[in-house]
Amino acid sequence: MRFLVTCMIVLTVATPAFAARTTAVASRVVPEELVLISSLDFEEELLEMAAESGGTSGGSEESHDPPKMMLLSMAVPGAGQLVQGEKRGYLYLLVEVAMWGGFYYLDKQGLDERGDYEDFVVANWDLAAYQDFFEENCLEDPHDYANGCRPLAPEGSQEYYEDVGKYDVYWPWWSGDGSPNDVTAEDMALRDEYWDMRKESNGHLRQARYFMMAALLNHVVSALDSFFIAKGPADAASPADLGLEFGVPDASAGLTCALVARY
Repeated sequence: MRFLVTCMIVLTVATPAFAARTTAVASRVVPEELVLISSLDFEEELLEMAAESGGTSGGSEESHDPPKMMLLSMAVPGAGQLVQGEKRGYLYLLVEVAMWGGFYYLDKQGLDERGDYEDFVVANWDLAAYQDFFEENCLEDPHDYANGCRPLAPEGSQEYYEDVGKYDVYWPWWSGDGSPNDVTAEDMALRDEYWDMRKESNGHLRQARYFMMAALLNHVVSALDSFFIAKGPADAASPADLGLEFGVPDASAGLTCALVARY
């Protein structure tokens, strides 16, 4: 087992009364002859006197409960920081508004575009004609892809809207009555137009999900940051100093956030 002995120099700016009490403690502990004093014991007495005189170990005017500050920022990003007087709480609030605003905008745009491509299928893909073909030619072997047979997903489902644009067995019915493996230029033009519409809608809906995940991450980061602020710097009993550090390493990297531990 190893024991680590440290020597610490504590510099304190205090009131005259606090300084006098510090001197009195030192005079009681230190005799005329030179002795080795445990820095931990001495620091504990200093901290006790600071608490009695109304100070705190972090040097702030008011202490906060770290778990409460964490929950506050988890519920409303930035709230825990603002309660503790940290102005970067406004940044978390700004990010929260921006992320949810982006989510609602992109989600609405993607859903509107989904309605457009669904209407496009109804207007241009001949469901009745394919169903007639399937009943006449595919009942014995519904999966005879070589002859244009493939069971349709339920009409109106997202699988249905994906399949009619994805699988070539359905393409001959884009411009009206078709026949297996007979895809015309008009069929391909309509299919390609539809597929682009669907990709654009899905892209906006995917971006909306990214904004939502970023908003949720903002809650987590804000909660951790608020916890570390309330916890304050490391002390002798808990030497690890954890915290979040923000920076902009260069213009292309944007804002970075790192969890840092110091010992």
